[in-house]
Amino acid sequence: MTPNPPGYDEYKTEERRQAKILTDAINETIMATARTFEAPIMNALASALVANEAAMLASIEDPRHRKAMRKVMDDTRPRALAEAMTKNHGKAQVITLGGIRQ
Repeated sequence: MTPNPPGYDEYKTEERRQAKILTDAINETIMATARTFEAPIMNALASALVANEAAMLASIEDPRHRKAMRKVMDDTRPRALAEAMTKNHGKAQVITLGGIRQ
């Protein structure tokens, strides 16, 4: 096994710290904003998150770096979902109008 380069552990610790702070801030903002709607729509939230993700990726000028960031995001999404499912985030009521499109 190849050892991590110098400073790697500190970098990952700082990355986790910032990710936690940002996650909490984003969640608080989403919840506060959702309370302003009579009936928040999950699709609207999903669309907003995708748009913000796309804007963040688009801000990375170098296509190779953008592709690498997208791969990191794609690779970490399943683990993030699995971890989130172990926590109590409440339950969202999902209403499907006209059936699910195939």
